[in-house]
Amino acid sequence: MEEEIETKQDMIDRKAAWFERMFDRLFFAVQQNPFATMLLLSVGLNFWQYNVINEMNRLRIQDITMLNEKINVAVAKGVERELPRQLAPYKEQQDSNSKRLDTSLINLNGTVESVKQYFNKNKRK
Repeated sequence: MEEEIETKQDMIDRKAAWFERMFDRLFFAVQQNPFATMLLLSVGLNFWQYNVINEMNRLRIQDITMLNEKINVAVAKGVERELPRQLAPYKEQQDSNSKRLDTSLINLNGTVESVKQYFNKNKRK
């Protein structure tokens, strides 16, 4: 446990020393040529901002995509629940039409048979 604390403290010390060295270099560069130093810092800042904006846009697109997928799933579930209820009257009408059609076909077959019998009887005479 003590080794972990020492390791963490060592990492913190190293990072602090690195920041101190970078600040010293920046300060020395500003003293030598302030315009060039500010130009390089602004270019670095522009790259950093570009990366931050791209990451934000990527996350926003990912969030919108995920939200759209959730909406699509919700709509599909709603349609699965509502569709049978909304189609019930049409199914009843289709069943009724099928029954009437069956009855009409039976009647038509009976009529055709009657006509055939009539012609067969009249043909013999």
